[in-house]
Amino acid sequence: MTARPAITTTCFGDVDTAALERLESSYDTTCLLAAVDIVDRLRTQLHDPEGLRDDLLEIHSMAHSILNGAPSVLSRREGTLPEQVLDALDLIDEFVMELTRVRTILEPLEALHPEDGFGED
Repeated sequence: MTARPAITTTCFGDVDTAALERLESSYDTTCLLAAVDIVDRLRTQLHDPEGLRDDLLEIHSMAHSILNGAPSVLSRREGTLPEQVLDALDLIDEFVMELTRVRTILEPLEALHPEDGFGED
């Protein structure tokens, strides 16, 4: 009786054979496309004219003015500094939830990593 190899060589590198066999019958690769959609939505929310990047710049301007005595610049948005901070924190929490979903999609593929020491020189 011959033992199955612990490692399978693929065109994308060596993978754990048992994990490969398990994932071949259970992992839906189209869920990775859902992860791409999530990242696209986050990217848009980060870079839109009213996205997180601009929110943080606005918060910096307000905080710099009240904490450091810098000249104040009229805010383009409604709301107080604390309200804008809370809005930014809410958005960041949404990002964390969405990125956690992406991580959950990727985690099963982590099992493909062969055991330590294989293929090392």
